[in-house]
Amino acid sequence: MARKKLENMITLNSWRECDEALRAIGEHTRDIMAIENVMNEQIAAARAAAADKATPLKEQVAQLELALRDYAMNHRDDMDGKKSKALTFGTLGFRRSTKIKLPGAKEKLAAIISRLQAMGMHECVSKPEPRVDKEALKKYSPDVIAETGATLTVEDVFGYEVNMEQLKG
Repeated sequence: MARKKLENMITLNSWRECDEALRAIGEHTRDIMAIENVMNEQIAAARAAAADKATPLKEQVAQLELALRDYAMNHRDDMDGKKSKALTFGTLGFRRSTKIKLPGAKEKLAAIISRLQAMGMHECVSKPEPRVDKEALKKYSPDVIAETGATLTVEDVFGYEVNMEQLKG
């Protein structure tokens, strides 16, 4: 189990009390997990019930979509040269769609990117926005970190682990 940080600690006065606190944490964690498992089972059951109810409707929708497409394609001349036809409950129409496909191979994609840059088409190449990598910055000395304007804070943080194996039974 992962270590957890605590802000407001209860005062314990003996190792026995510490041991009892670990037992209580373990039991509470086990109970929370049981509650969440019941919730997840209920969610899964609700999803399955919804899928069972929705499947026939989705199939009907798919059939109706195909029928609408077929009718519109066969009666395109009735659209008076327009791209769409407004009806009472909606609009049927056609629009021009342009798609660009790229190869899946990394080498070919890299070659395309190189060509785009060589041609001065830099706006066609997306780059992630710059951000600070805190883990990389931690590798530097505190003086260097301070020069960057960042602050390095070192503190001892209390954490705990529960042996869930002992709670079984």
